[in-house]
Amino acid sequence: MAKPEILVVAGVIEKQGRYLLTQRFENASQGGLWEFPGGKVEAGETDAQALERELQEELAIETTTGQFLADSVFDYGDKVIHLKGYLTHWVSGELVLHSHQDAKWVGCDEITGYALCPADYPIVDALKHLIYQ
Repeated sequence: MAKPEILVVAGVIEKQGRYLLTQRFENASQGGLWEFPGGKVEAGETDAQALERELQEELAIETTTGQFLADSVFDYGDKVIHLKGYLTHWVSGELVLHSHQDAKWVGCDEITGYALCPADYPIVDALKHLIYQ
């Protein structure tokens, strides 16, 4: 039986030269790991629409989706995640954690000091390439 492939978008949210990492709930899939926030693309949505909706739902913030950074396909055993990361710009709102247990603003060089979900590492590499090219 083929594993389901789920299209997920992630926002690399920049604010004052720092980037937002969110920590998954311990009891969730990939529990306790850090990630760029986002979520599943629903039928009929563009990546940007899905990302802006998910960030509003999960974090209560308004964002605009910018440049595509990278994508990765990662087999988590029970499912395959196709993750697409976008540079994302904070517009307004105060952070409220609806779907995560913690959040931190970190410099680009600090990101890999956190235990990230495996699918997020190619996005980190693309971000570093963009910043330090």
